Amino acid sequence: MYESIRGHWSIENKLHWSLDVIFREDASRGTKGHGPENLNTLRKLTLSLLRAAPSPRSGKKKITGPKRQFIAAMNPDYLFTVLFQK
Repeated sequence: MYESIRGHWSIENKLHWSLDVIFREDASRGTKGHGPENLNTLRKLTLSLLRAAPSPRSGKKKITGPKRQFIAAMNPDYLFTVLFQK
């Protein structure tokens, strides 16, 4: 019983919390038609690409999601790396 509860909160902490912090999903206003579902899919895809991409700074091992998102927005070379994993 406790394992299933811990498993649920593990998913909540890893995915939903990240989506809310990085993309402010709780403040999203898309509510009509397929908009919310489509935006959720794009957010999850973007999050997985950001997590899979190598660190933009060779000296630091761990960089947070919002920092990776900011660096990708400011640096076209890193954005290319995130999108195409090269």
